[in-house]
Amino acid sequence: MIRNGFAALTKEYSMNVLFICKASTKIGLGHLIRSRTLATDFKLSHPNTQVEFVLIGDGNLGKLLLSVPFVTRIIDSENELRTDKKYDVIFFDLMHIDSEVFFRVKDIARITVSLSPICNMLKCVDILFNRTKYLPLESDRPKEIFAGLEYSIIQGNCEKIGAGTFEENLKSHTFPIAISMGGGDAANRTLSLLKTIKNCSVPATFWVLLGEGYQHSYNDLINEIKINTTQEIILAKTNRSMWHILKNCLLFILPGGITTYESVFAGLPSINFLEEDNNYFLIRELVENKVSYYGGIFNDENLNALNKKIESLYSNRNELMEMHVKSKHLIARDAAARIYDVLNAKLETSL
Repeated sequence: MIRNGFAALTKEYSMNVLFICKASTKIGLGHLIRSRTLATDFKLSHPNTQVEFVLIGDGNLGKLLLSVPFVTRIIDSENELRTDKKYDVIFFDLMHIDSEVFFRVKDIARITVSLSPICNMLKCVDILFNRTKYLPLESDRPKEIFAGLEYSIIQGNCEKIGAGTFEENLKSHTFPIAISMGGGDAANRTLSLLKTIKNCSVPATFWVLLGEGYQHSYNDLINEIKINTTQEIILAKTNRSMWHILKNCLLFILPGGITTYESVFAGLPSINFLEEDNNYFLIRELVENKVSYYGGIFNDENLNALNKKIESLYSNRNELMEMHVKSKHLIARDAAARIYDVLNAKLETSL
């Protein structure tokens, strides 16, 4: 059963919550960022909530959990998931987990939740919270689903771009465009994009944002932008400061992850490339609402069409303004409160 909302009870249950997520430079950092954001919101909005966080992944990602207001632990393998405690809610934010390990963990929770719409054990959790009303075709699903843009989890440092600021950006002779291929970018799509956009025929400033997990050669990027281009291309390793850069841009080129939803929240139009068409459901609702573009799967043919799209938008900037306006009230920053209220009500009624 898919629901778009839940009437919360007035009394608040003091929760004991565990987050389990997987992240690495190979599989990406999106699950970690999303879970970290939700866990932080839970703890700051409800100080009596006991929050623990387990990251299964690279130890060097611990820097992304510095100064968080909850207890954290990093393990190399899911087989290390061991605890004698019981939890009211256990969140899973991952795509795969061994079934034996899953059921061992599920046994210590009153409610199990998935934040990922793609997970091999999805049908075995109690609830899925999904940032869009669309789900993978023919996927196994849990009993209860809360799905829609109102469940989009937005980082606290993501800032809305004011209409006045966006209008001023539109007046610029140069076209300010941001690029981010994710926190890890294991396939080094950033380099492929640089080879493409440096040949764009309109004057542009490209802000190439490199995530915490980017481990490819910076020299390769630098050498690429030195050759045969008149474009201004700036490489920037960013984290908290990312939205200070993005508020000065008119377009964002993305791989269709959580940052795409943050871009809509901020009011910044985006062009998204996906690994495979089967993942189109992840951005379909945004494309249908005309606040994002789908550039197709990430291949040479679609990359070659990217410059033409940029050149078209350079000449038709009203299209970008219309997208900015349409995105204004599409996504709010209240997903954490909605999720908490659902769980609080369920825990209260089950006592």
